[in-house]
Amino acid sequence: MAGRALTLLFALLPAAASAYSNTHPILAWSSRNSKALSSPSVSEAAKANLHAIANALYTHDNICDHDAVIVVDHQGLHASDLRTLSPSCHLSKALSNSPSSLQFAYVQSEDQHANPFVDLSSVLSKRCGSRTVSHAPELGELDVDAGMGKHVISISLPPLESGESGSSRKNSMESHESWLSSELSKIEAMFSDYLVIYTGVPGSSLHARQSSSSSTFEAQTVASPSGGILKRYQLLTPGLILVLLVSFFILVPVIFLGVSALSSIQSPLTNEIPKGFSADEKKNQ
Repeated sequence: MAGRALTLLFALLPAAASAYSNTHPILAWSSRNSKALSSPSVSEAAKANLHAIANALYTHDNICDHDAVIVVDHQGLHASDLRTLSPSCHLSKALSNSPSSLQFAYVQSEDQHANPFVDLSSVLSKRCGSRTVSHAPELGELDVDAGMGKHVISISLPPLESGESGSSRKNSMESHESWLSSELSKIEAMFSDYLVIYTGVPGSSLHARQSSSSSTFEAQTVASPSGGILKRYQLLTPGLILVLLVSFFILVPVIFLGVSALSSIQSPLTNEIPKGFSADEKKNQ
């Protein structure tokens, strides 16, 4: 029985290691009850990928009821980055206080080079007759006027570099969230009925490094990036951490317990000579 359980656990480890591979979070909330966010089709689409969720949201009959749809594109964003944010930040409060919201931590990203919510925003603006506005930190002031009708606002945050880790990545995330909170506050003051969609896709630096690696391999030349291995690769992925936790806290204790149990087994038979036993008397009998 124990052998079968261990075999099954070993068989599941590869699946656990790849469970969070190429996944990104998606958060959405609205200032009023949104039938689009509570739609069963959106929850069902979350089992597929980001593109399916974008299609389900953008084609919903009630998506155009909102005066403003804000799409926030954050390259390189992972669920672990959101967990580093303070519970008192704007994003946390917005999710907890909004009438309608949805949160998916690990959604597959089918397209490695684009955010489907941004790509389809022009389609959404045509369908709803909305004004399309693009915004980013380097573009200066936000050009939005509620008097000009409905809006679809695409906000691009600076990418989170895959080489960043620890306090550096946390500080970058806090800085991005602070700027985003300021811009969202301005938009929320202009529109009483808005929907915010915040998601991430693989960072551009990842694509550049993959393309560079491929061309370098084909040319049979090796370029050594500056920095150690932790600067070039993300070693402690969620899947790897899960495998290590399972190994150290389940497999190792089970093996240790089995070895200890086997070593404690003692035979009831002994070879000690009984007291008062005489070999000569035994022969003369």
